[in-house]
Amino acid sequence: MRVEVRPYRRPFRQPLQTAHGPWAVREGIILRFEDEQGQVTFGEIAPIPWFGTETLEQARAWCDRFSRNFALEQIDDIPDSLPACQFGFGAARDRVAWVSPARFEMPSLKPPGPLSVCALLPTGAAALEGWQGLWEQGHRTFKWKIGVAALAEELSLFQQLVKAVPSELRLRLDANGGLTGEEAATWLAECDRAPLPIEFLEQPLPPAQILDWLPQVKGQFQTAIAVDESVATFRQLQQVYERVGRQVVYVVKPAIAGDSQRLAHFCLQHRPDVVFSSALETPIGRHQALRLAQALWNQGISKRALGFGVEHWFADDWATLSAEALWAQL
Repeated sequence: MRVEVRPYRRPFRQPLQTAHGPWAVREGIILRFEDEQGQVTFGEIAPIPWFGTETLEQARAWCDRFSRNFALEQIDDIPDSLPACQFGFGAARDRVAWVSPARFEMPSLKPPGPLSVCALLPTGAAALEGWQGLWEQGHRTFKWKIGVAALAEELSLFQQLVKAVPSELRLRLDANGGLTGEEAATWLAECDRAPLPIEFLEQPLPPAQILDWLPQVKGQFQTAIAVDESVATFRQLQQVYERVGRQVVYVVKPAIAGDSQRLAHFCLQHRPDVVFSSALETPIGRHQALRLAQALWNQGISKRALGFGVEHWFADDWATLSAEALWAQL
């Protein structure tokens, strides 16, 4: 199998503000595979180092190992320290066969059944108006980043937001690990009092702290707690699940979690309460991740809205392009 590699840089319309700091440009690598019969498959390597993946430089170094020729068996040689590479190169194998304990076939690409897509709101006060256009597009679940500004300021904006939106809107709050335990408890209490459903508070504390904190708040609040950065890679997902099981919601980004087949097997075996989410990858990686989400939805895994409503954050037209057309632009 022949493999070609091209890097990409994809600027956001405006920097995405998170507790990790501003993020202005999404960078990654697109892979083009062509087998002996001339069939073409595309994959994507979209690392996020501050989530615990490899760096872009490490991913490039791995790609440099291949002088255009690549064997499917080599996917098994990609170490767990390169989870985004596992996902990207795995696209070639996922096209050939999808093997699981349930023996299900990878479905054709389409929206996964009646599942909806959660849209990412602008950070801060811009969310007070930013939800309206997305609501008109059909979104009913929204994510809002917190832990970026002062607690009192964000609580005030939250109170304004939940009063301004329709009561049937569902809201997720994502702190990206930027809160203290006391601040997180304040947010959970505020969520419990909200006049509309707050689906969960996502990653309130850093990964190194949250598992020890969870027993302290167990049973105190109605609002669910989710983990994201804590389970960025497959190994982290395994370790956290062994400790807390179904006490939390698992926000999993397939593009950085590693081998998709291994992730699918884990979900089928343990059936965690999981939300499949974007890593702000291109449509190539997005389609691969959505195929995984749909396959697992078909097996009864996760009925929550998918966290892939992020295309409006980019100023380009990539979402309208075929994979071949996108490749030609790089």
